[in-house]
Parts: sequence; structure tokens; C-alpha cells
Amino acid sequence: LKSDPPTIFITNTPSILVSFDGDPIWSPIKDNELKFAVNTNWDVFKHEPTGMYYLRNDTTWLKSTSAKGPWSSAGRLPDSFTKLPDDENWKDVRASLPGKPAGQVPYVYVTASPAELIEIQGEPKYVPVSNTGLLWISNTESDVFRLGKDGPVFYLVAGRWFKAPNLNGNWSFATPDLPEDFKLISVEHPRSRVLASVPGTQQAAEAVLLAEVP
Repeated sequence: LKSDPPTIFITNTPSILVSFDGDPIWSPIKDNELKFAVNTNWDVFKHEPTGMYYLRNDTTWLKSTSAKGPWSSAGRLPDSFTKLPDDENWKDVRASLPGKPAGQVPYVYVTASPAELIEIQGEPKYVPVSNTGLLWISNTESDVFRLGKDGPVFYLVAGRWFKAPNLNGNWSFATPDLPEDFKLISVEHPRSRVLASVPGTQQAAEAVLLAEVP
């Protein structure tokens, strides 16, 4: 089990995380002035004549003079985008043209190594978990818990638990030594999905069996 903690970004403002597998690798597009990044799951383009970079965020577009940012609203896109091949590869990109105005431009975290983003809507709201000494942060989609008001913070991502003294970081692998309180989380809890990743629970055993089904 790979236990190296990823870089974990924590923010309380609208943000997105763009991950490259190493430095960006650019591939040309036939008969087009655009190149696209092949080692990320985001639509990132480089416009050769201007050296400008473009990033699609759903139906809006951002631009930057560097792939690392900072990013701002793209405004009018180069005509090269309308000349993308009309095939399945570019279906989603073409559907997002010419792009809707970005009401609020998200902050873009760009990384070339494994990373995760915890986006909290404002200051963390710690809510007690019934029959345990745990608190959970209710105003984030991420699974983040704390052991008591001043104890360590636990974060579940991709089936692995990591912990840190607080939200400021210094994360370490925590799955093998989770506090027993995690086993006491009720199946009715809004974050009961984490039970499948808590060693020793029925849900974790069922998850293992399900993973073994061909």
C-alpha cells in the first residue's frame, strides 16, 4: 500500500487543482496553431503565436502567460479554437465555445506531483460525531475529521487516511493506526461512506470482498 502523503492544499475560496504528470508535455494539433497538454486530465492548451495558455473550467475559460499561472478570465478566445477537429476527441471543448463569462475566477493550484485539494466554504465548521470523540468538518465535500477540539486532523482520500497536527499540514500516513472512534461512526452519519476505509469495520470487509470480484 503506497503510503507517501500527497501535497495537500487547503483553501476556503473557490479553487481548482490542475495536476500534470511531471512537466507539461505538449502535442500539436494538425493544421492548428494550438497545442494541448497530454499529461493532465484537464483541457489545457498553448497558443503558439502568442505564447498564451488556456484552461477550460467546465463552460468557462481561463488564460495565463505560464502553465503554472496565475490564471485570469480568458475573454475572447483565439480563432484557433473554432478550427479544432469536429470529432469525439474535442467534443466537450467545442461545446464550451466561445465560453461563458466567469462570474468568479477560481484560484488555480498547479502541480507536477501527486496532490489533493480540500476546499472549505469559509472557516471550518466542526460538528460532533455522535457517540465518538470525533468532530467532522461539515462545510467541505472532503472527508475531514478531528479527534477532539485540539487533536490531530484526519483526511481520507483515495481510500487512504492521512493525519496532521492541524490543518496547516505536516501530513503522515494514518490508516494502520486510526483511533477506535472511527469504527463507532453511525451508518446514518452524512459521512458514513468513510466506514469502508476504516480497518476492522464490516463495511471495510465488504469492500475487500467486492474488490476481489472479477
